[in-house]
Amino acid sequence: MEGVNTINSKAVGGLNESLIVNTIRRRGPISRVDIAKLTGLTAPTVTNISGKLIEHGLIHEYKVGEYSGGRRPVLLKVNSEIANMIIVDIRSKEMIGYLINGGLEIKEQTCHDIQHLKEEKILALLENTIEQCYSSENGKLALAIGIIVRGPVISSEGLSLFSPSAGWHNVPLKYLVEKKFQLPVFVENDMRAMALGAYHYGPYRDIKNAVFLGVGGGIGSGIILNGELYRGLGDSAGEIGHTVIDANGPLCSCGNRGCLEAMASESALVNIMAKSIREGEKSLVSEMVKGDMDVIRTKHIYAAAEEGDLLAIKTLQHIAQYIGMGVANIINIFNPQLVLIGGGIVKGRGFMEETMMQVIKERALASCYSLTRIEFSSEGRQDALKGIVDVVMEGIFLR
Repeated sequence: MEGVNTINSKAVGGLNESLIVNTIRRRGPISRVDIAKLTGLTAPTVTNISGKLIEHGLIHEYKVGEYSGGRRPVLLKVNSEIANMIIVDIRSKEMIGYLINGGLEIKEQTCHDIQHLKEEKILALLENTIEQCYSSENGKLALAIGIIVRGPVISSEGLSLFSPSAGWHNVPLKYLVEKKFQLPVFVENDMRAMALGAYHYGPYRDIKNAVFLGVGGGIGSGIILNGELYRGLGDSAGEIGHTVIDANGPLCSCGNRGCLEAMASESALVNIMAKSIREGEKSLVSEMVKGDMDVIRTKHIYAAAEEGDLLAIKTLQHIAQYIGMGVANIINIFNPQLVLIGGGIVKGRGFMEETMMQVIKERALASCYSLTRIEFSSEGRQDALKGIVDVVMEGIFLR
């Protein structure tokens, strides 16, 4: 397999080859005719290049497509063993290492708790996790490393500007990991990875303008404009969680007050719930945590709401108002075809959606609101995993 991977990397020698490989990865199984339509390449060019890619084992003829007049098309699909890669997902409370192939198949997985670890320990654990994946039989075939991290990232430099879960400030992840492992490294913010995964591998690939809003311990977004991820001038676009909606609001992790993240994230949900109980309001949540407000988690609030707990429901609806304001601002600014809301907050959708939609309708301009689809997704982390694989694969074949 090592020989195959080496040949595969060299087989994609130009932009047209890369374009066709990436189109088949994202859209396959797909016919040569449809590849030509999507890429703008001529049919002979697609035929010639796809033949070369088949010869080198990057793609294969998967099956004959359905009849629609004329000859039935032969559908092309990427070879799942086109590449192996090591992926590390640094979440709020855990770090998960994966060995994944080009067909998005997880071959190996390892998980570590990062709660209460200091910045240096988390960085050391990142290297150990990669080492653990790399030392396996399949890991030795890895062509690249992808890292998902929370917070602002300059992806082109692989620089983590600020990661609230890891406590990092200006950590050059790409430089450090490439120096140690001698493999190309690609670093991406979790929300942008989620947007790429949902856009390229979900039911939204024909939508040209969309905002994917992730609401979990923090709030961020990935913005698709004209079918491309919008990164902004400083590679920091999408930090919607740090737009201020109440100048006198609570302190945010970024240092400002009243950010959307401080008002509407799952962290805000927990803080508001704990404060309400401390001030004397009754809730099943208090019983669930045996009166210890410091151990309240979102799972307790969602569970209490399901049991009809009035304070839990009221708190979720309070959060829903601010999420609605955030979505209304997104709609007014970008006028997108779609706003997709994902992340842990989706667990409370049944208690929040009506309030959220009412606020959006009241605060978004009617001319924008009437044209926008608003949907929810529970696939946030899976989408992020697909998105970072896409970043790594595109990077491999454009190097």
